[in-house]
This record gives sequence, structure tokens and C-alpha cells, in this order.
Amino acid sequence: MAKNANNLLSNWKVWLLTILVIASIGLIMAQGIKFGIDFSGGTLFQIHLSEKVDNPDEMNQITNVLFQRLDGLGLKDTKVTSWGNEYVIAQIAETNPSEVERIQALLQRQGKFEVTLNDETVFTGGDIIKVQKSANAGYGVRSADSSNGVMWLLPFILNDSAAKNFAEKVFHKCVLTGFDPQTNTQQYDCERTYFFIDRPKNSILVLPAKTYANDKQLFQTGNRLKNIPSETDIEEVLQNTALPNYIDANGMLTEEQLEKIRLDRNVASIALVPDGISQKTVEQLAAEGFKIKTIDAPEEAENIPWLWRATGLRQIISLSEDVTNMDKDSINSIQPLSELLIRGYDTNAKDGQESLQELTILLESGSLSVGVEGISKETISPLLGKDFLLNVAIMGIVGILAVAVVIYLRYRKLKLAVPILVTGFSEVVLILGLASLIKWNLDLASVAGILAAVGTGVDDQIVITDELLKGEAAATATSFVNRIKNAFFMIFAAAATLIATMLPIIFFGFGLGRLVGFAVTAIAGVLIGISITRPAFAEIARSLLSEK
Repeated sequence: MAKNANNLLSNWKVWLLTILVIASIGLIMAQGIKFGIDFSGGTLFQIHLSEKVDNPDEMNQITNVLFQRLDGLGLKDTKVTSWGNEYVIAQIAETNPSEVERIQALLQRQGKFEVTLNDETVFTGGDIIKVQKSANAGYGVRSADSSNGVMWLLPFILNDSAAKNFAEKVFHKCVLTGFDPQTNTQQYDCERTYFFIDRPKNSILVLPAKTYANDKQLFQTGNRLKNIPSETDIEEVLQNTALPNYIDANGMLTEEQLEKIRLDRNVASIALVPDGISQKTVEQLAAEGFKIKTIDAPEEAENIPWLWRATGLRQIISLSEDVTNMDKDSINSIQPLSELLIRGYDTNAKDGQESLQELTILLESGSLSVGVEGISKETISPLLGKDFLLNVAIMGIVGILAVAVVIYLRYRKLKLAVPILVTGFSEVVLILGLASLIKWNLDLASVAGILAAVGTGVDDQIVITDELLKGEAAATATSFVNRIKNAFFMIFAAAATLIATMLPIIFFGFGLGRLVGFAVTAIAGVLIGISITRPAFAEIARSLLSEK
């Protein structure tokens, strides 16, 4: 008996189970377990599209883009569905106010990415075939050249057509200004490219003279942490917005301006104005049939121009002599520029990572075919609550105990009932530890999958026990090994069947999205069982049954 106990304590399968159970408990205590909407509640966004979408394929594309954005944020337990032809409902398991606000801002963007030079579009988000998210390519957040703030880099690859167009558009867009004898290099003054996200369409800009003067000064001063270079010309900014613009000098528009605005009315229906615009100007624009859209001015302490916010401008990046091929004499000798880089700055690593992540998500998910008119949100109360989860846990424990009693009555061996009980608990701990490690949100279906996996585990342990008890009187080490092999043949066959059944639900859904959690935890439980808990139980049972 002592010999069998020593063999059991030195068995690597038993040790593996023990170590992993301890590690899982540590993970659960350190990171906790994330629960889905069923247990912890969440947030529901009602997204109102700016236009009706009658084409089902287009609506599916819109819901897919929005789902990709949520998925890119690492959110779990998300649902995105269309409602009628102008609404999309997005549901997430998140209630933190700051995170919800950030998610809402991301969902509200149409996500149309455009880069312009001298009022010409040089490429769009649709031309980007890949964001290079590897450190080797330069992707990531790092310390800036100065002690203040951080710099983030986003490298990407353009398709061949856009790469060729970009190289041609920027060719020789630098002017030689001098020579630096210290570095032995020529100095250039290069033109700037403007990066927009959701540049307004079908609109005009109307600025009070005070707003225009303030913006002009802010563009000249620049704001490094908002990616606004110094000595930026406001007229060049207005040129690249490609929007008709008017300066309200005296609290009202002149008759000459109104005449031009009437011509713009043929191609524009929205007037973008700051919140400080005069009421008289608003009345004049409304009388001409414009819909007034007021854009709040940034806080003065932020030192951000109103135009920056109103026009969707996000980056102003100066070209360089190598990008503009200043060393080439002819445009026919240049090579397409397919690998480019967006560089930005932020105040700290957290903000830099969020800016980088959001831009990456927008570029990878693509733009919506229509804009977003508005978003309303509401908090979803948990349908079941953690009290229900506690009840499920109690029922699970009672179920395992009941199984243990039945097993004892069947085999009349307490030394078999206890290991089955302990192994069942261990399997639950390992599944929860894995869920904690990968931050999987446990919903009701996931909990049902755990219970199903534990039930499958008990079945397998009974199969192992029955095989070991065959001809127990003549048991030898060799016969035990053969019986365990027979048992595991049946166990692996059953596991393969279950996995084959569950995988289509995970990868294809077939309209059974709510069952994904069940499929994931059921497969996780089966894989943990056949690789860790079943082999350990077989060794324990063999050791106990071979005692004399």
C-alpha cells in the first residue's frame, strides 16, 4: 500500500493535474473571472444611420464593420444586429462609463479615411491592404524624442495602384532651402499631407471672425501632442477640407456671401458652425434652406483649433525628400511607395496606445457605407445576476455529490467515489482558470457548457473504472495498462465526436450565436479532460485498485 502511494505521488500525470489546479486558483484570485451580460449586465447602443439601407447585403456589411470594431477592442460577449433599415443594435458586456464613452465614439464614426495634398486625394482607407502590426515594422508606442509625451507609429501597406498614384502626386513636392555643413546634408522645405477621418461632405463651413483668428493663431503655434505641426497655414487647411467656407465678420453674412452660399446650396445642404455663431447668421443660413449643425468648440486649455474638430482632421504630416524622390530627375524613374508610416504623439502611454488602437481598428475594419446620424445608449440590467450564478454553483456541487453517492452505491468503494468527486471539481477549476487567462466572458451558455463538460468527465471516469474492475481478482500491471488503453479508446472517440459537433457553431454560427459560449467551454472541458484530468484519474484509480 505504501509502495502504491509513493508511486502515485511520483506520477507526473498526477503532479501535472495538481500544479495546474493550483495555478488556476492563483489566476482566478489574481485576475478574477469576467462575466457576460447575463450575470453582470452591459450596455446597449442604438445606432441611427444617416440614410435608410434597403439592400440586405449592404446592411450585413455595416453590421460586420461595427462588429469588427468591437472585436478589435478585445470585447467579448458582443452582439451586433440590424433593426429595420436605418438602425443597428450593438450590445456589449461593459458598463464602465469611460470605456462606454470611448466605444460610443468609435461606433459613431463612419470611418472614412482620406489623405489629401493640395486639395487632391492621394489615397483612402480602401487603398490600405494591410496594417503592419509587428514591432519589427515599427508598430507600437515608444518614448518621444523629448521628455514630454510618447510617440506612436502605425506602418501600413498600400495597394499597387494607390502606391503608384501617391508616388506621382508627391514627386518633387519639396524645395531646397540650403545646406547644413555640420551634417553635410541638403535642407528642404516640404509640403504637407492632411489625414482626415470622416471629412464632412455635402456641407459648408461658417466661422465667426473671432473663431477664424483664434484658429489661425493655434495652427501657427501648433500642438505636438495633437499632431499639429507649427507654422501650419489655416488657408491651406481650409483648402484641403474641400468645403466652401465663409467668415462671419460682423455677426451676420454679407449679401455677397449669401449670393455665393445660394450657389453652394446646389451641392450642399448642411452648414457647420461653432457654438459661438450669432443668431442672425443662423437665421440667414436657415432661410437659405441649410440644416444647421453646431460643432462644440474645444476647451481653450486644449489649444486645439475648432476646424480640427469640425472637419475630421487628425494628422498633418510633412513630406520628406526621400518620399518625394528629390534625387530623381524624371517621374518615369520613380518607384511606387507602398510602405508608409503614420506617426502621432500623445501625453502618456495609455492615451498613445488608445489612439494607435482606434486608428488601427478603423483602418482594418473599413468604413461604413453610410454615416451615423446619432447613437443612444442604455444600461442593460443583468437578466440573472450573480445570485443565480451562486445557485448554479450550488446545484453543480449538489449534482457532483449525488453522482458520487450513486457511484459509491454501485461500486461499494469509497476510495473510487472520492477521486471521481475531486476530479470533477478539478475540471471545473481548470476550465475557470482558462477562462480567466484568456479573459473569456462567462454567460449562461458558457456555464451550461461547463456543467456539460463535467458530466462528460464523470461518464469517462465511470468508463475507466468499469474497465479497471474487469477481472479485478487477477489484476496485474500489464492488464491494468491494457484496460486503460481500452477505456481511453472509447473516451477519445466520444471526445472527437463532441468536438466535431461543436466546432461549426464556433466558426460558422449557423444563426446559433448564443450557443458559442456553450461550444467553447464544452470543447475546453473535453480537451482539458482527455489531456489532464482523465489520465490523472486513471493513474489514481489504478493505484487504488491495485492495493492489497
